Amino acid sequence: MNKNERYNRYKYLTGLSAWEIASYRDPENVIILNDGPSGLRKPLKNGFTEQNEVIQTVCMPTPSALAASFDKDACYETGELIAKECLHHKTNILLAPGINIKRYVMCGRNFEYFSEDPYLTGILAANYVNGLEDMGVGACVKHYACNSQEHGRTVNSSEVSLRALNEIYLRGFKYTLKYSNPSSIMTSYNRINGVYVNESEYLLQKKLRKEFNFRGLIMSDWCAVSDKGVTYRTGLNIEMPLAKMSYDFMDRGYGKTFDDEDLIKLDNEIYQTISKFKDTKPLDELDLDKLHAQAVSVADKTIVLVKNDNDYLPIAKDSKILVLGYFANHARFVGKGSGWVNAYRDTTFLDVLNENGVQYDFVECYDEEKANVTLEELQKYQGKYDKVLLFLGQYQHDESEGIDRSTIDLRPQQIEVLNMVKDVFGTFATVLVSGSVVNVEKVYEASNSMFITYLAGEGQSEAIYNNLFGANNPSGRLPETWISSLKQNPINDEYARRDIYHTYYHDDIYVGYRYYDLHENGFILPFGYGLSYSKFNYSNFKYDVANEKIIVSLDVTNEGDIDGEDVIQIYIGKKNSDIYRPIKELKAFGKVFVKANTTEKVIIEVDIDDIKSYCDATDSFELEGGEYEVYVALNTNLIINEAKIHLEGVKFEQKLAPDVLIEKEVPSKYTLDTPAGILFENDLFKQYVKDNNLPIDVEDFERKLFWIDSKALRVTICDGDINITYEQMEDLVNFLNKHSEINRSINFDDIVVKYRPW
Repeated sequence: MNKNERYNRYKYLTGLSAWEIASYRDPENVIILNDGPSGLRKPLKNGFTEQNEVIQTVCMPTPSALAASFDKDACYETGELIAKECLHHKTNILLAPGINIKRYVMCGRNFEYFSEDPYLTGILAANYVNGLEDMGVGACVKHYACNSQEHGRTVNSSEVSLRALNEIYLRGFKYTLKYSNPSSIMTSYNRINGVYVNESEYLLQKKLRKEFNFRGLIMSDWCAVSDKGVTYRTGLNIEMPLAKMSYDFMDRGYGKTFDDEDLIKLDNEIYQTISKFKDTKPLDELDLDKLHAQAVSVADKTIVLVKNDNDYLPIAKDSKILVLGYFANHARFVGKGSGWVNAYRDTTFLDVLNENGVQYDFVECYDEEKANVTLEELQKYQGKYDKVLLFLGQYQHDESEGIDRSTIDLRPQQIEVLNMVKDVFGTFATVLVSGSVVNVEKVYEASNSMFITYLAGEGQSEAIYNNLFGANNPSGRLPETWISSLKQNPINDEYARRDIYHTYYHDDIYVGYRYYDLHENGFILPFGYGLSYSKFNYSNFKYDVANEKIIVSLDVTNEGDIDGEDVIQIYIGKKNSDIYRPIKELKAFGKVFVKANTTEKVIIEVDIDDIKSYCDATDSFELEGGEYEVYVALNTNLIINEAKIHLEGVKFEQKLAPDVLIEKEVPSKYTLDTPAGILFENDLFKQYVKDNNLPIDVEDFERKLFWIDSKALRVTICDGDINITYEQMEDLVNFLNKHSEINRSINFDDIVVKYRPW
């Protein structure tokens, strides 16, 4: 292959623009990619840095809220509804859903992810994907893999055992691909065990292509490519967005790390995927009001009732209520970053009360800075209302792509107001608005009733109303464990070291409830937990094994006067095992609707293939033979029935504890993958810019980069933060290596505090 042909092929192995791709074989078939997952986020302009103005679309529930629904149909419907907007606005592939495991409670992007559990994540994500793909819109499942934090995401290495990698962090992708057929996969920024995902033959070929049987195209996250030549060999089809590397720079690896056959294979895979969008017909008409109503219907299923002492809820519609709290008149239903949506409606809870003619008074009580009510002012409202509602939560900028949270505690002004409300009214219900875990111990103890709403999209306010007033019977369940202190899990202390180069997954397979089942100390709301206005009873449990499945059946009786939905969860454990294991793991679930005073038979199947364990010796999943425990549960802390079954399988080599991870040394030299923070307030850097007349505003450099917890130097070029070439950056790196060593004392927390505008 001559140089001209290679260079022409390079053009199509990267984005044609920030949001467009095509294939070398069919360059005229240009398709469009845009962000999700809570709706279509399509910029009005095509440049990567020009994203301030985006089209207005209906904002659907975030994946964190969809996971709380424990509802496969709701996830499918969400994909279907978003697909309609994609078709209307001529978007071919939606860059969603994100299915990273919620390992670290402080991850700023947890609102975009489903769960701490790979089975729940994979099953619900597969239904979301099917909703998109069945409508003719491609899904891009992301971020493959171990992208469980935002801190240092472009330079950090997730150090993880192969067992934890396969059983926890890859398994969500495996389940998604087992039960759906997404058009594309997006690789993550981070390294895994020292190797960037894009450069890992093990992850892209052995796992994704061969074991998971993925046939779509593989694209990078935006600006996530380090060694372009290696990615051609390992099978990354497309680097996004439009690459700023020169073709000469790309060509350095030709004949060394990649060859003609690699380039041809990559393009064939791209062509095969995007050809299916060639004749996609746009949807001419779009009824946004109808889509909004459907968004409300989905949001109804995501609200989680976690407390309801003395049946304080639901509220009678003719009640007079007192509404307290900032979030009642400031709707907050989606996070920041690429997951943000320019919502069609911005309906507040007070708007909904007005629309429904509810008698109420409102006191804002606090804002983002301070409490703005006194105990004496609240006492004026005492004894005048049938019900009192208090709204609390996290603010818009608390949850964002690019930066992890600094605390799980609610702001002090909210706790101050909570204490006043408790002292003055005694009896009240709380609505907590958050896309991720916060410490709710004091809120839970003080409230008679409590809802948790997981950023349920623009229909959230109507859904809160429907659930509070009984128009909808709550059926949401917590898709992650809610803790009250970071000290309850040692991984939080490990993360507090803030090593930008390495994150050690010492917790191994004991993620989320798998850890808390063994170490329950302090207040928690358990995984799978949620209440209903109905009272359910369970009977007639039966267990069978047939056709490579464990079949569980039971009768669910609604003994109340309100129709309702219940979630039955099946966990599998193995007490007598030759390998270390969690006490139990979710392996199936079912959501059942039961009319008041009636009984429904529920049958739930566990695929035996899904309960296999990873075997280090063969790098594959095997079924350990012996006796297993089958738990029928309402959450991880409430088992309603259990049975023992015997399964034929193999014998594992005994291993009763994870290996200790060996800590790695910090790099001793600068490279293009070094954090840009080494340039912050660096006199050598400033002098080099001046001497070489580089077009860099060094005074504004830190302010541009603080929020991303420090990008790799190469990413600052790709993102447009520094307007120089890769070759010029290489020269700068070589200069710095001659004059200084890596600054190991960079405190990125100080940078964030210095420039964060809140």
